[in-house]
Amino acid sequence: MSKEEKKTVNPVQDDVRAKIAEYGADENVITKVMDDLGVESLDDLASLEVADLTAIGMKLAKARKLVADMKNEAKSTSASAATAAETRAIQTQFESLLPSIPSDESWLNALKAGGVLKVDESSYIAAIRAALADRAGLYKIPEALSKAMEEYADETEEQVDPTFYALRKSLTRRAYGDIFAAIDGLDGTFITDGRRKEFLSRIQDVLWPAIVESYQTLDGWYQTWRASSADPSMLIAAINGGFGGGAAMISPPDTASLHDAGDTLVDSINRVFRGTGIQVSAAMAYDANNIRNTLEDPRLPAMIGVKNREMMLKKIGASVSSNYIRLEQNLVKYVLAFAKHDAVTSDVEVNYFVALWQLGTQINWNELGGKNSSKITGLTGKDVL
Repeated sequence: MSKEEKKTVNPVQDDVRAKIAEYGADENVITKVMDDLGVESLDDLASLEVADLTAIGMKLAKARKLVADMKNEAKSTSASAATAAETRAIQTQFESLLPSIPSDESWLNALKAGGVLKVDESSYIAAIRAALADRAGLYKIPEALSKAMEEYADETEEQVDPTFYALRKSLTRRAYGDIFAAIDGLDGTFITDGRRKEFLSRIQDVLWPAIVESYQTLDGWYQTWRASSADPSMLIAAINGGFGGGAAMISPPDTASLHDAGDTLVDSINRVFRGTGIQVSAAMAYDANNIRNTLEDPRLPAMIGVKNREMMLKKIGASVSSNYIRLEQNLVKYVLAFAKHDAVTSDVEVNYFVALWQLGTQINWNELGGKNSSKITGLTGKDVL
C-alpha cells in the first residue's frame, strides 16, 4: 500500500464522506467539505451552517436538510445523555427510600407467626406472588413435569429411581400445616380449587387494575413535573439535592393525587382479602415458592432425559427465566412502597415518589393490565413463562 493510500484510509473520515454522500453531494463537493472547510469528523460536520455548504457548491435544499438532520441528531444525543443522568440520580435513592423486600425465609416465618390472621406485609407479598405465579403459568409446571418424568421412565423401560416419588411429591403436594398452625381447625383441605379460582378472580378484577392505575397516576405526576423544566439539569439537581437552594425554583406538582391513588390501592387490597382471601393467598404463594425451589433440584433434568435445567424446561414447554424473579421482586416492592405512602414524612415525600416512579418504569404494565393477557414478559420483550 502506498503512502497516499494509507493517508486516505481513515474510518472517521470515511463516515463523514458517507454522511455527506447521503445528501446527494458529488465527490468534488465532498472533497471541498473535507479539505477547504477542514471537516474531519461528524462533530465538525454538525458545526457547519447552510451557507458554508452552498458556498462550496452543494445544492441549497440538500444543504438545509443535512444541517437540520445533523442538529437534530445532536439534540437527540444530548437528550439521551440527560435521561441517563436523570436515571442515575434517581437510582441512587432506591435502597435508602423504598422499603426492602424480606427474604423468603423471613417472609415464610412471618406467615407462620400469624401472617394469615390479618392483612399485613406478608399478606401483600403472598397475594402478588400467588397472582403472578398464576398469570405466568407456574402452577401448571408440576403436572407437566410429573407427566414427563413418567413418560421417560416408560420410554427407557427402566424402573424409576426412588427419588422420583420424593420429587413428584414435592412438586404436587399441598400441605399447609406450617402456615396454618396459628388457626385452630384450618388445614389444607380448606384450600379448594374453587376458592383458588375465586381469589384469583378478585385479583384480576380488583387488584391488578388498582396497581396499574396507581402507576398511571404516578407517571402522569412525574411527567408533568418533568415537562415544567426546559433544562433537564435543573430537574436532576432537584432530585439529587432535594428542594433547597436553586433547585427549589422547580416545584413538583401537588402529591394529593398520589395519596389518593395509594388509598385506592390499599382499599383494593383489603377487598381482595375479604372473607378467606388471606388464607387462600398464603397457601397459593406457599405453593409457588415450593415449586420454584423444587425446580432448582439438580436431579430433575436426568429424570426426564435431558442434561440441564434449561433443556428440562424447554422439553415441558416452559421458559422460566431470571426475568420472572426480577418482575416479581419489582412488583412486590412497588406495591409495598405505594401502600406505605402515608408513612412517608414530608421532607422526603417527593423524592420517595420519584424513586417509586423509577422502580415502576422497570415493570411491564401492559402485560399486567389486560384481562385477556396470559403471558408475562420481561424488559427484553421476551416471554418470562
